[in-house]
Amino acid sequence: MSSAIYDFFVFPAKASARYTRMSKENRSEKVNSAIIGLLALFMAPVASQPEGTPEALAKPHDFVDLVTYCDSCHGTDGISVIPDVPIIGGFSEEGFLNTIDAYRDGERVAIEYHNPGEPETVMNDIAKALTDEEVSALAKYYSERKFKPAYQPADPEKARRGAILHKQSCERCHSENGTEAVEDSTILAGQWMPYLRRQFDNILSKKRQVPRSMYRRVKKLSPQDIDELLHFYALEGDKIHGPPSESGEL
Repeated sequence: MSSAIYDFFVFPAKASARYTRMSKENRSEKVNSAIIGLLALFMAPVASQPEGTPEALAKPHDFVDLVTYCDSCHGTDGISVIPDVPIIGGFSEEGFLNTIDAYRDGERVAIEYHNPGEPETVMNDIAKALTDEEVSALAKYYSERKFKPAYQPADPEKARRGAILHKQSCERCHSENGTEAVEDSTILAGQWMPYLRRQFDNILSKKRQVPRSMYRRVKKLSPQDIDELLHFYALEGDKIHGPPSESGEL
């Protein structure tokens, strides 16, 4: 198992602190290394690995292994410590299933790390490699985890304006100020801002396919509007889900 995967799974707080000290280029390289290592382990045939080796033991034979692989990028219990990787703990079952289907069908693209301007397809490949039974089990598991917000700086004035925008454009589907995982809607309040910003960009560029009604609403937003919404969701996550521990860890 690569050191990147091991660190993010076993020592998430340590990995997070190291991640924030990296340059943007090194962050991309580190996360990309973890993702590539994860896919290599996940897809490698058992026959090619000597029995009893760490690589063979890491090959997912059961549900616990699958969760370990998901958590290696998304954090323990799906609580990501990487700003570019979403928190998935607390997803609704339907939201989780729909997200995997979107990756399988190419309606969503993963993080852009390999080549600038080209979509990274690792998450799409992982989604296709999972069986329907595995996806259903993972959806149930993560829906039963408690959502814990990402603690990140937020401008109160921007958040105030963002609250108005949310009420006008987003509350209909993302209810209770984006704090509820209802049906296929995911929690926005407390989600990582860089991840959410990328989703807005992907929707506007049509790299991510969404219902027409959602696309029309997003298209009406200016870059300033989007920025204010992100600050609102960051601040709302702190308000709804409580302050971080004294150590600053989730």
